[in-house]
Parts: sequence; structure tokens; C-alpha cells
Amino acid sequence: MQPAVRRALESFILQKKLSPRKLRNLVGVATTAERLASRPYMEKAELDGIVGRFGVAPDVTTWGDFFAAEIASDHWEKSEAEFEKICETVTFDFIAACLIFAGKSQAFVDSVMAQYTESSAKEKGLRNSDDEEKIHLGILGGYFNQMGLSKDRLSDTDMEFFDSFSLKTRSA
Repeated sequence: MQPAVRRALESFILQKKLSPRKLRNLVGVATTAERLASRPYMEKAELDGIVGRFGVAPDVTTWGDFFAAEIASDHWEKSEAEFEKICETVTFDFIAACLIFAGKSQAFVDSVMAQYTESSAKEKGLRNSDDEEKIHLGILGGYFNQMGLSKDRLSDTDMEFFDSFSLKTRSA
């Protein structure tokens, strides 16, 4: 069970960089990441080795910690609404990755990742919308593979969020 406040976010809280609303959004992303992931962010043996060597565990030990800390680090200064949109987008991407990649062949995944590599190698100013889509799909593929995202772990609530977010994004 996670402590009430994630260690990865403590410094942000102590520096008053996260409002209760931002913290709630980060916890939502973290909870979803941990629920959908079937692979650990850090293997137990690796974590035990770090604790054995340094006497303390790192602040980031789960996929939830990783994403919450990354979002907080990169976006703490954004408005409440912008911050919430970022958190919702990351959650949407986890669900999308499950839906897109579950049950697909390794050839499909390899093709997506090759296109991702090719498009991301281009200078930003030379990329077109097709390149941007390939990069985004590659990021989703990375989430799916690295985290071991599982479509079987999606809930009805996840799907309702996914559908409502899709509608909200299309009408914006």
C-alpha cells in the first residue's frame, strides 16, 4: 500500500508547488499507471540492492511515482486547468495504448517503433502531421511494452473516461 503522500512528490508539496487539485490529478495518473501496468518499474532485487547499498529506497519505485514526478517536474507552474488536461491526456494515452496494442503481432509493434524512430530522427521543423502521429503512436507503444500495459485491467470507468475524453477533445 502506498503512503498517503508519495515520496516522489514530497518536495513539490513542501515547496507549495502543488495545489490539492494538482496533487489529486497526479495521484489519479499514478493510480491508473500502477493498475494497468503488469511489469514493475523497478525489480524487487534491484530495489533491495539499492536499499542494501544506500540504506534507503529511492523516491521513485513504481510507474505511478515515475509519471507523477515527471508531470510535476515539467508542469507544476501550469494553471489548474492546463495541469488537469495534461494528467487526463496521460491517462487517456495509457488506455489508448492498451486498446491499440493488445493482441497485435510483434511485426505490427516493430513497424510502429521503426516509424517512430524514423520520424523522431527528423528535425522538429521538418516534421509533418504524419510524423507527429507516428511519434505519438511510438510513445504509446513504448508505454505498452515497457509497462506491460494490460487491456484486461481496463475498467468500465476507464472506458467511460476514454469515450468522454475523446468526445471532449473532438469538440474542442
